[in-house]
Amino acid sequence: MRSLVMSDVETNSEWAHLLGRAMAGKLKGKVLRPLITDMVTWKVWLEQYPQTTVLKMSATAKDFTRDFYRDRSRFVFGFTIGSKSFALPMEKMSDHPLHAFKLFDESLIATFDRNGTSTHLFDAELDGEVLEFALADDGTMKDRQTGSVWKTTTGQAVSGPMKGKSLRQRVGIMSFRKAWQNFHPESSDVEF
Repeated sequence: MRSLVMSDVETNSEWAHLLGRAMAGKLKGKVLRPLITDMVTWKVWLEQYPQTTVLKMSATAKDFTRDFYRDRSRFVFGFTIGSKSFALPMEKMSDHPLHAFKLFDESLIATFDRNGTSTHLFDAELDGEVLEFALADDGTMKDRQTGSVWKTTTGQAVSGPMKGKSLRQRVGIMSFRKAWQNFHPESSDVEF
């Protein structure tokens, strides 16, 4: 199983990235506040942020390329709702790059960007209304209620009556399936 363990410089505590919790050291048991991040190809990142500079560090792992997902069954996009963990299987997401589903009382939408190989999770409810989306040919999505066009990577409406509004993005992480299951043994796959 592959899973990143980090240590902080100040206390030398060891942190499990799939839990965001210190597993050993002075801060053992403390939990970090999760941040929304993207795992995306360099090409797509550079298209979106052309002024980006890079800190060159020694390589300790293989380069991230589309080959990363050669065997998509090895990967999931993991997330939690309340205290329950779930996984979006990447083999399903790559076949269905827009997936609406409901967990408990929450309506959610997951998107997969084939160009950037990134997955995003959003609340489908906005201003008290659950929006229904359809994928457009250009990689955007359109809601059926207003006809507004939304970016699948940011959840932001770029045209139509909802222009300027954004869907609330949820925290999730791309992970090897085995690693996610090891840290979240009670996790279940989202139905497609």
